Amino acid sequence: MKNHKMNGILNRQLALPLSFRIVNDHNNFILNNTNKIALSLIDEFANIKNFSRKYNFPVLILHGPSRSGKTHLAHIYKQITKAEFINKLSSFYLKKAKLGQSFIIDNLDKLEDLNEEFLFYFFNEILLNSGSLLITTTKPINNIRFNLQDLRSRINSCISTKIDLPDDEILYAILIKELDDKKLFLNDKACIYIIKRIKRSYKSILNFVKYLDRISLEEKKGINLKQIKDVLNIVNLEV
Repeated sequence: MKNHKMNGILNRQLALPLSFRIVNDHNNFILNNTNKIALSLIDEFANIKNFSRKYNFPVLILHGPSRSGKTHLAHIYKQITKAEFINKLSSFYLKKAKLGQSFIIDNLDKLEDLNEEFLFYFFNEILLNSGSLLITTTKPINNIRFNLQDLRSRINSCISTKIDLPDDEILYAILIKELDDKKLFLNDKACIYIIKRIKRSYKSILNFVKYLDRISLEEKKGINLKQIKDVLNIVNLEV
């Protein structure tokens, strides 16, 4: 976004209203236009049989860039379905699939030594035993090259949806809310300075305000530009 446009759009009077979703043992999920379709689909897993009838399989594939909120959405899915995260496929999880357990495979495209035949068998056990599965990836599932034709066909038949990184307006609205919650005041110029330079993710904004609040409490004085720059350097180095 160009500077003159940003100055005109981003201010406290025009900051977007935010909706939050409470997630057990997790920061509040920030609902907005980049993720509302994904969240709506995940909510439908409250009735797995209905989800399966509606979308053919009790499987949702969620793709989007790093730091876009995929893992946070996975925790909401876990809360709804009592699912388990899987880091590596094994017979241990296959036994649980036969008992109707639900699962999360986070970042499928980054799994090492993926056994495609085992994944296909695992997939079928979930379907046969009324479980469910959430798969997250950093790229569209049809861009992942599977050698096993049956697996490729089955996965490509599942519903998938995309979430994007938050745009400037969303980041600005989150920043304003977090600052207000901590009783920290930064003028619009300072907030725009931050949005133009911070890593584009929800976590970066939340951590930025947390660290800034800590500095404010320790030094017991107003926030200055040097402190903002120091905190930006810390946040932007984080994964």
